[in-house]
Amino acid sequence: MNLRQLSIFCAVCEEMSFTRAAKRLYMTQPAVSHVVAELERETGCVLFDRISRKIHLTGAGRAFYDKAARIVELMGDLERSPGALDFASPLRIGSSITIANVFLPDILHAFSAAFTTPVTVSVDTARYNTERLLANEIDAALIEGAVTDSRLVARPFSSFTIVAVCAPSYPGPRSVSPSALARETLLLREKGSSVRELFDSAMMLHGLAARPAWTSVDSQALAAAAKSGLGVSILPEVLIGRELAAGELERIHIRGMQLKNTNYTVYHKDKYLSPPLAGFLETAGKSGGDFHRRGR
Repeated sequence: MNLRQLSIFCAVCEEMSFTRAAKRLYMTQPAVSHVVAELERETGCVLFDRISRKIHLTGAGRAFYDKAARIVELMGDLERSPGALDFASPLRIGSSITIANVFLPDILHAFSAAFTTPVTVSVDTARYNTERLLANEIDAALIEGAVTDSRLVARPFSSFTIVAVCAPSYPGPRSVSPSALARETLLLREKGSSVRELFDSAMMLHGLAARPAWTSVDSQALAAAAKSGLGVSILPEVLIGRELAAGELERIHIRGMQLKNTNYTVYHKDKYLSPPLAGFLETAGKSGGDFHRRGR
């Protein structure tokens, strides 16, 4: 049983005549009759009653036609508009937490102005998004921090500064060495997050290791803890701009250490870049620049 047989059968049903169906399909009447006979043999059912030189669908024939017609119609849709599938299938986008909070909304608004393709977003750590890209569970990701896997293509599109902050009431100087910072009560993101990995790498360059009192996947929870005077947190400046402007948090300058994260669009090097996916990556790329330098 194949699509050609189903198409011929549907034409006979619609014309209710082997002769008219043959003429419509530019076939001979015996050839059409042969196809129907083959279908009856394959299905094990009589599809047409032949009464008084006329044909009539049997009960089995009507049930078979209902299914065959849907298959033929769907195949016709695919043949008429194969490219439409690229635009109809949702894009699966992964995002790091800071990017989702700060950059992603503007990217999605700009993308939706040019494409009607639906987008699903999952927000998680850079490490987890990388794993999902390699497993083809997402189409692309917006990741904070360096991407080292050679199977992935990573292109920088923006950056942001990471700062040490505390409550105005928190004791101690507002300019410290890395070794002095390591002795403070630290409120840090979890291992695997790009903010934590950047901070740990910077401390390691000074021969130091951070031993946090708090570890959290939620930057806002760490900001709240810092505002309460519970310790020093290391956070993206873009997430705590209001608290800094309101005087609820204060910066602590770390001498000899500058923390800045670069954001990347990332996809698998073997991934087919459909027009919507290529458009999304281009849109994200155009959102580039340093967040504070753009006056946000």
